[in-house]
Amino acid sequence: MRLPRGRAEADRPERTSVVADLREGWHEFVGRRWVWIVVLQFAVLNAAFVGATAVLGPVVADASFGRAAWGLVVAALSVGLAVGAVIALRWHPRHALGIGVALMVVAAVPVLALALRPSVPALIVSFAVAGAAIEVFSIAWDQSLQTNVPRDVLARVYSYDAVGSVVAVPFGEALVGPLAHAVGTTPTLLGCAVLIVVATVVAAVTPSVRRVTVQEAPPA
Repeated sequence: MRLPRGRAEADRPERTSVVADLREGWHEFVGRRWVWIVVLQFAVLNAAFVGATAVLGPVVADASFGRAAWGLVVAALSVGLAVGAVIALRWHPRHALGIGVALMVVAAVPVLALALRPSVPALIVSFAVAGAAIEVFSIAWDQSLQTNVPRDVLARVYSYDAVGSVVAVPFGEALVGPLAHAVGTTPTLLGCAVLIVVATVVAAVTPSVRRVTVQEAPPA
């Protein structure tokens, strides 16, 4: 696209260094308590959930109902995600983030089902419900960031969010195996469920998280 010379120069962003961009993004990230609280929640939640389902889930399946049925269980999570997207399209609460954060306690249900009742019907239902809750939260999170963080720093805040939310996942995947070998699969799964619940409760009761609203338009 060719723009008039004056307009192209006016719209050209000011050049900054990578270090300066990182520093400014970090300042914007830590300056919003509700943002880093939720990111910390998901650092713990993702590590516990992925470790429990991706690593120990197949172990439980092999010892009970088999890998073929485990494929159906995993597929139920995707179905739940689609249902959650439909719900989020039709339901627009003012404090969507606080509700979405609290809903993530549901992510502990499939982990508990693996630990206490590893039957295919129970797991399919629990994974589907967890998927719906995850998607409702994800949309509320994106809306909250996009309407409460200035556009010019939004991408940098998203970058810290992306790193912080998944940075602990490899540790969760690496630790659950040795823990299950040392103390047993069921106690390890129960511990993962407890971590999910504790992280969610801490984030859900944080006042700055509960107060976030979805605005009409993002700040300039």
